[in-house]
Amino acid sequence: MKVFKGKIWAAIGSLMNHTGTASTKASSAAVPDRALLADIEAAVERCTGSASGGDDDRHVHEILFLVSNAPGVITFLSRRITARLEAARAPAAALRSLLLVHRLLRAGDRYFEQDLRGLWASRDLRVDAPRCSCSPLAAGVSYFSAGAAVATGACAFVHGYSAYLEERMQWVINQAGNLEPARQPPPPNHDDGKPPPPPSSSHDADAETLLFKLAMCQRLLDLAIQLLPDNNTSACAAARSAFGIVLRESFKAYDAFTEGLDAVLLRSRSLAGISKPLRVSAHEILKKACAQTPDLKEFYHKCKRRNASKSLEYPLVRVVTPAQAAAMEMLPMPIPEEDGQEAEPEAEAEASNGGGSTFARKMETTISTVWVEFEEDDKLIPGDDHSLKEPKR
Repeated sequence: MKVFKGKIWAAIGSLMNHTGTASTKASSAAVPDRALLADIEAAVERCTGSASGGDDDRHVHEILFLVSNAPGVITFLSRRITARLEAARAPAAALRSLLLVHRLLRAGDRYFEQDLRGLWASRDLRVDAPRCSCSPLAAGVSYFSAGAAVATGACAFVHGYSAYLEERMQWVINQAGNLEPARQPPPPNHDDGKPPPPPSSSHDADAETLLFKLAMCQRLLDLAIQLLPDNNTSACAAARSAFGIVLRESFKAYDAFTEGLDAVLLRSRSLAGISKPLRVSAHEILKKACAQTPDLKEFYHKCKRRNASKSLEYPLVRVVTPAQAAAMEMLPMPIPEEDGQEAEPEAEAEASNGGGSTFARKMETTISTVWVEFEEDDKLIPGDDHSLKEPKR
């Protein structure tokens, strides 16, 4: 009996020792090594310091390698970059910090990208540029003007690049290596706090997804167009690197825009069955494209004349004309269904046949019989073949 109890206590002791060792390893893994944190901070210093030219990818890959050894330190990395950005007093220093965020966002895998975007959403990572005395935002002047603004000066370029990164954080790189917007949850109604009802049909859902993608492309392209640096800003190596990345990403955004534009707006049958709010959104997107595409074409021409990334293959911009927007307004509106009744089979068959003719449906005529009573002193018209007899009383 004593031997049996001794074996039990020995097994319990062995189990406690094993549990204690596992918990010690877990706690040591949860707390990153101080040497690792120091290496990450030193790498951030090399990327954002005054000695960095802003175009060396070696330090970026070094940071990604250090973070891959301890995935939990990405929060420490984000906070260190944010601290250096907030402490920057010169536009060049702030620009190097923003450029590091942009390079990490592009060079990391999709899990690193997802974590970085999550830290941006939680405000552990911030990409809003500090306000300096030379910034137009410090004086209460908006960076964006009514027309196609051009960044003038280092401070304006930094704030424009910061605004671009804020929008870029809402995009992801898909498996094909192309940019696509990350779908955001629909905003709640202001009345009851509940999300809006889902689309009435799968066709509406597909159209809503494509219209969301088109709107996001237009926003990103707007920010890219307004980021064209002047001659003084182009002398900065970090500014050239940042603008080169923005220019290449604008090509991807425009390719996605033209693809969606062909699928949704320029094919009339794609809009024939969607709901009225989506048709209004489609019209606004096409109306904006009439003003944006000429600006985008001129923007690419300016980049070519300034020899900005002359080795790139610029896309051929197709200017959207107001006639295409007017043509979309002439499309037939869908007939709303009332009292929960479904559409008639004849109407569905007509829609499936591409519209059919105007009198393709069978029409019926109902003839009613009317009784007419005459007074006693009324006389019938002689010779009238269609005279009516007086009804019996």
